[in-house]
Amino acid sequence: MNNPKILSPAMLKTYKQCRKKFFLRYVRNILMPQSAAQFERGKNIHAIAGYFLSGIDISRFELSLNDTEKSLWNKLKSNQYFQLTPVKTEFTLNVKLGSYWFGGRLDAIVKKNETEYFILDYKTGSAPDDAKYDYQTMVYISALSKYLKITEGLNFVYIDLKNNQNILIKSDEQLIAEYETRLIKTAEQIASLNENSLTKCKDNKKCEYSKICF
Repeated sequence: MNNPKILSPAMLKTYKQCRKKFFLRYVRNILMPQSAAQFERGKNIHAIAGYFLSGIDISRFELSLNDTEKSLWNKLKSNQYFQLTPVKTEFTLNVKLGSYWFGGRLDAIVKKNETEYFILDYKTGSAPDDAKYDYQTMVYISALSKYLKITEGLNFVYIDLKNNQNILIKSDEQLIAEYETRLIKTAEQIASLNENSLTKCKDNKKCEYSKICF
């Protein structure tokens, strides 16, 4: 199978959720319409956060937020990790593990000092249930570890604005090695994906691909 050149967390999550959906979306490249409303709030918060951390005057942007967005933004702006020193915002980062490329766009990288870094991911919805082994966590920590050439002092923080909580994952050399093993194993499974062996999900009524799922 011809794989996508760079596997993103969204691709890996789709594969885990439904292999047939992964095939239709990322191999056949079939895009299905989705409601834009569910993404608009997150886009606005991410945009204003990026401007703020970049030192841009956001006073006019704040006036454009609706009440719900203002509440979320105020939670984020006062968050303890948001007060740390910005390093990068909306940063695209890729990494090669084994024979495969992984990557994505990080909301922000901040640092407490020269030896302690934090990847921030803002969630206007809920954070993932198993944050430590979420593909976003594994890909971003693996990529930033290679980029910064460190294995200690690297952390991932899900800022869950919906539930007003932080979920902190502290990485180390052993955990990063485990992440890389898991990612490579998943990439190998994707590489061996056989269209003829794919089956429908048992309950795909809520899936946007349900009408074309063969």
